[in-house]
Amino acid sequence: MLLAVVITMLTVTPAGAAPARSDGSGNRVIFVHGFAPSGKHDCADYFRSARTHFANKGWRGNLLTFGYYSGNTNCSYNYRGDRDKSLKTVAKAFANYVYNNYSRRNVKLDVVAHSMGGLVVRAALHHSAIGTPGFPRRLFIEDVVTLGTPHAGTDFPCQIWMQQCLDMKPGSPFLRSLPNGMPDSDMRTDWTTVSSFDDGIVPEGSGVAGSAEHEVQYDDGIGHNELRTISSGRHKSRIKHSTWSSWGNRVSPVEQARLAVLFHSTT
Repeated sequence: MLLAVVITMLTVTPAGAAPARSDGSGNRVIFVHGFAPSGKHDCADYFRSARTHFANKGWRGNLLTFGYYSGNTNCSYNYRGDRDKSLKTVAKAFANYVYNNYSRRNVKLDVVAHSMGGLVVRAALHHSAIGTPGFPRRLFIEDVVTLGTPHAGTDFPCQIWMQQCLDMKPGSPFLRSLPNGMPDSDMRTDWTTVSSFDDGIVPEGSGVAGSAEHEVQYDDGIGHNELRTISSGRHKSRIKHSTWSSWGNRVSPVEQARLAVLFHSTT
C-alpha cells in the first residue's frame, strides 16, 4: 500500500505543470487579425485562405479566430473593443481568453497573427510573464508566427488620433515597454516572424524584429495583406535561424506559417 502511494506521488503531473513541446498538427491554432481602418473585420473572411490551407494540409486541431472590434463578425471569440482601445488593453483581453479557456486546463496552443495582431500577442505574453495586474498568471503557447507585424513600428498613415495607431508608431511608449527579445509563455515559446520587402505598410526590418528564433523575409512582390493569403507557389525569400541564408525560392507565407507551428523549427 505504501509503495503504491509512493509510485502515485512520483507519477502524477503537478497541477499547472507546463505541457511538453512536440511536433504535430493536433494543437488548436488561434488566428489574430490586424488593425481595421473601418473599425471591423469579418474574421472568417480575413483568415479564410490560411485556415483553408491548414485544413487542406490535414491540420487536426481547431482553427480558431480571436477578434477585438465590436463591429466584427464571424469570430470564434470577439472582445468588443474599438480602435481607441490601447494594444495593452487588447492584449489583456487576449491573454485572459487564452488562460480561461485553455491554459488553466493545461492545454497548449499555437498562434498565427497578422500585422498589429502580432503586437497584441507579444504584449500578452510579456505582461503575463512579468505579472502585470489584470493579466493571467500563466499561459501555455507553444509557437507564435507573425506575418507583417510592425515589431519596431510603422510610419504608414493611420488615424493618428486613435490609440492603436499611436501605439504602432516607432518609439511609442507601448513599443518601448516591450523587451527587445520575444517573450516566452510558461512553456518555451518558439517565435517565427515573417516580413516582405514589398509590404507597403510595414518595413521589412520592422516585420522581423531581429530577435525571434526564426525570421523569414520575402522579396517577391508580396504585399502586406498577401502575407496572410498567399498559400501556394515558391517565392524568392531568405530565412534566418542564427544567420541569414542566401536568397532562394521557398514556400509561400501561409505555408511557412503552417510549417512554423507544425515543427520546432521552420524550413
